[in-house]
Amino acid sequence: MRRRLLIIAALVGLGVLVAFLAKEGRNNADQWMSIIGGFVGVAGAVGAAIDKWGVPKGKLLVPDADAALRRCLLFVNSKGLPLVRDVLAQDVGVKAAIVSIECNDGSLPTYVPRVGDDDLEWAIASGGVVLVHGRAAAGKTRSAFEAIRRLRPNHCLLVPASGPALRELVDDGFEPRDSVVWLDDLERYLVPGGVDQNLIERLCSDRRHDVLVVATLRGEELERLDQAARSGRGTDALNALDIDWPGVQVVQHIRGRRRVHVGQFLTETEKSAAAVSSDQRVVEAANSNVGFAEYLAAGPPMMQRWSFDGDDVADVGQALITAAVDCRRAGYPYAVPANVLAQLFRHYLNPARSNRADLPSLRRGLEWASEPLLGASSCLIPQDGDCYAASDYLLDRTEAGEGPLARRDVGEAVWTTLLTFDEPYARYSIATAAYFASRSDVAETAIRPLANDGYTEAMLNLGLLLHKRNQPEAEYWYRQAADAGATFAMVRIGILSEEANRLNDAESWYRRAVEAGERHALPVLGWLREKRGDVREAEHLYRLAVEDGDVDATAMLGALLEKQGNAPEAERLYRLAGGSGHVRAMVALGLLLERTGSAEAEQWYRTAVERGSARAMIMLGILRGKHGATDEANTLYRRAFDEGETHAAVALGISFEKQESVDEAENWYRRGAGTGNELASLMLALLLERRGLDGEAERWYEKVARGGDGNAMVMLANLLAKRGEVEQAHAWYHSAVELGNTQAMIKLAAQNEAAGSSEEAKLWLQRAANAGDTHAMVLLGMSLEHDDRAESERWYRAAADAGENHALLLLAVVLDRRGEADEAEYWYRRSAETGDAHAAALLADTLAGQGELDEANSLRRLAANSDNTRSHGPVRRTAAPPE
Repeated sequence: MRRRLLIIAALVGLGVLVAFLAKEGRNNADQWMSIIGGFVGVAGAVGAAIDKWGVPKGKLLVPDADAALRRCLLFVNSKGLPLVRDVLAQDVGVKAAIVSIECNDGSLPTYVPRVGDDDLEWAIASGGVVLVHGRAAAGKTRSAFEAIRRLRPNHCLLVPASGPALRELVDDGFEPRDSVVWLDDLERYLVPGGVDQNLIERLCSDRRHDVLVVATLRGEELERLDQAARSGRGTDALNALDIDWPGVQVVQHIRGRRRVHVGQFLTETEKSAAAVSSDQRVVEAANSNVGFAEYLAAGPPMMQRWSFDGDDVADVGQALITAAVDCRRAGYPYAVPANVLAQLFRHYLNPARSNRADLPSLRRGLEWASEPLLGASSCLIPQDGDCYAASDYLLDRTEAGEGPLARRDVGEAVWTTLLTFDEPYARYSIATAAYFASRSDVAETAIRPLANDGYTEAMLNLGLLLHKRNQPEAEYWYRQAADAGATFAMVRIGILSEEANRLNDAESWYRRAVEAGERHALPVLGWLREKRGDVREAEHLYRLAVEDGDVDATAMLGALLEKQGNAPEAERLYRLAGGSGHVRAMVALGLLLERTGSAEAEQWYRTAVERGSARAMIMLGILRGKHGATDEANTLYRRAFDEGETHAAVALGISFEKQESVDEAENWYRRGAGTGNELASLMLALLLERRGLDGEAERWYEKVARGGDGNAMVMLANLLAKRGEVEQAHAWYHSAVELGNTQAMIKLAAQNEAAGSSEEAKLWLQRAANAGDTHAMVLLGMSLEHDDRAESERWYRAAADAGENHALLLLAVVLDRRGEADEAEYWYRRSAETGDAHAAALLADTLAGQGELDEANSLRRLAANSDNTRSHGPVRRTAAPPE
C-alpha cells in the first residue's frame, strides 16, 4: 500500500508541476522547455522511488502477486525484488574465504580478473544466456557475480527457489524486465517440470537484451550432458534417461563465447594480477600448489578434516560427512535432514565402533562437521529445518577418485533410506543417479510410484528403464506416456516396433510423432525409410532435421550421401557435425579422409579419442599400426577394450599374430570371446584350427553358428568337410545359404563340381553371382568360357566393374585374344595398378609390340622382382576404357 501511495503521489505531483509550468512559462519556447524539464525531473523522482522501494521490473498478472513472488523466488522482501547491487555475493552461492590476520571480518578476497572475463562481459552486455563452468571451488560463481555487479547493478535479481517454481511464475504471467535470472548450480533446475529450452526462450528471447540468464555448472555435469548430446536421443536414447534431455537441450543451445570456463589454476596473466594484490590471502593462494579458489575456500583443509584420523567426535563427524556426500551421489537434491543422517552414519563407521553405545552424540558430530575451517567453508553446510548439505567440493573430489568414498559404490542403506521420500523431484533425481550408477533396479523403484500417479515424464522414463531390460511392460508405459501427450514416447514405441521387426507399425508411430511436432522423430523415420530403400524420402527427412540443427541427422545425411558417392558433400556434413562435437561424425570423417590418403584423418581420430570414443581408438590404432607404431596401436586397442569395446580384443589378437606372438594373440581372442564377441570367437576358432586343435575350434565355430552367424556356419562346415564328415558339412552349408551367405553357395558349387554335377554347380554360382558376390561372378565366368563366351565375358565385366582384381586380368586376356588391343590395354593397366605382377608382364608384352620399349622394360623389371603375383610399382594410369 505504501508503495502504491508513493507512486500515486509522484504522478499527482507531476500533473501539478506541468500545469504550473504551462501557466508561468515566459514564452512558448521557454514554456515547453520548462514543461519537458519538469517532466523529466519528476519522472526521475518516480524512478528513484521505484528503485528505492523495490517495485519489480516486471508484471505478474495473478491475484496476490507478492505471495506468488515469495513462493517462487528467494530474497523477495517487503520492498519487492532486490537489485543486483544490494545483494551480497555470499547470498548467491559465493563461498566464504579463509581469514588472515589482516582480513578476519568475513570479507571476500579482492577479486582477481580471470581470462574468461572478456567473454563473460560480452555475453552479459548482450543479454540472453551465459554458462560459467569449471570444477567445484574453481571460482565460477564469484566470476559470474562480479560480472553482473559491474555491468547490471541496477537490474532486479531473480533467484528461483527451484526449476518448477520458476516455471510456475512464468506460466502465471510474470514477465521479467531489466532482470538477471540467477541459476547457480544449473543442474538443480534441470528437472521435470523445471527449466528447459522453451522456458529459457520465454525468459530471454533473441529480441530482448534487458533480461539475462546466468548459470553456473560443474564441469563434470556439463561433460555428462554434452556426452548425452553426442550420443543422441534417437535409437541411442537408452544411453541416458530421457529425464536428462531438457538439460541436454539447454546446454547445447549455449555455445561459443556464451560458454565461459573458469580454470582451477591461475594462468600466468592471472598470477601476475594476483601477485600485486593488497590482500595477502590472494597472494598466498596464487602461489599455492592447489587450485586458486579452492585454496581460498579451504578446500584442502576440508579434505583433511574428512579423511584424517581423529578422536571419537571426529569419527562420528566424518561418518556424518560421508553419509551426506553419499546422499548427494545418490541424487538426493536437497540438504539431508539430521534424522536421516542419524539413520545412516553408523554404516560409515569402523565396524568395531559402529554399535558402541558410548559414541559421542549426533549433535556433537554435526557441530564438528559443520565447523568453518580457517573461517571459510565447512564440510557440512547447515540449512533451515535442521538439514545439512555436503560441500560441492567434497562431491567433486569424490568423483575425481579422492577421499574416503573414492571408487566405492553408493551404500545400499542410502538407496533404501532415500527411497522412503515421496517428493517427486527427489525421486526423479534419485532415479537418474541410480541409472548412471548402473542400479536400474533402484531407478525403477524410485520412478514407478510417480508413473502410477500419472506423471508423464515418469511414465516415459519407466518405459525407458524397462526397455533397456527387454521387459515387455515397456510398451505399456510408452503408450501411457504417448496418450498423455509425450511425443517422444511415440518415437520409443516406433523403436520397439522396429526391434520386433514390425516395420509398418514403427513407421506409423514415427510419422505420428512427426505430425505431433516431435522433431527428433525425423532422423529415425529417415533411417527406417533408408533401410526400406526409399533413399529420396530418407534424404528429405534428414535435411528437415538438419535445418532444425539436429547434429545426429547431419551425420546420418553425410553417411547417406557418402554411400551415394557424393563424398564432397558427405565430408562437408561430417565436418559440420564433427565440429559440433558429434563423435561418430568425427570417426566417419576420419575414415573418409583416410581413404583419400589425407593425413588429416589422424587428427579427427585423435579428437574423437579425446572425447572418449572407443571406436576412434581402434581406428587410430589401425592407422598407427600401418605406419609401424605397433606399441602405440596396441595401447590404443587396450584403452578401447577397457572402455568396453570388445572388438578391440580382435584388433589386439590380429596385431600380436602379425608380431608372431601367437600365445598373446590367443589370449586376447579368448578375452574377446569371453565377452560374447562373435568375431573374437571366430578368430579364436581359426587360430585353434591352425594350431591343430580342431576339437576346441569346432566348439567355438558351433557356438557362434548356433547363434545364427552364416560365416561361422561356413567355417564349421569347412572343418567338418576337411575331416570327411560331408553330410554334416552339407547341412551347415545349406543353413548358411538360407541366411543368404554366398560363400556357402560357392562351397556347394565346388562340392557339386567335385561330384561331377557341373550344371548344379553353375546354378549355385549363378545364385551367388546374382546376390552380388564378385568372386562367384569370376568363377561363373570361368565355368562358362568354353560353352558361352558372351555370357562369360558379361560376368567378367560385372566383376571388373565392381573392382574384383582377378576379373580385371581375365577380362583383359579375353579382349586381347579377340584382338581388341586398346581396351585390353586399359584392363591390363587396371589390374597392374592393383599390384598384379602377371598383369604387368602381359601389359609389358602388349606395349613392346607397340614399340613402347621403355615402359615395357620397366614393367618387366617390376614383374621379375615381385616375389608373388602382386607388385606395387608405378604404372601409368588410363583414365577410362576406350569407346
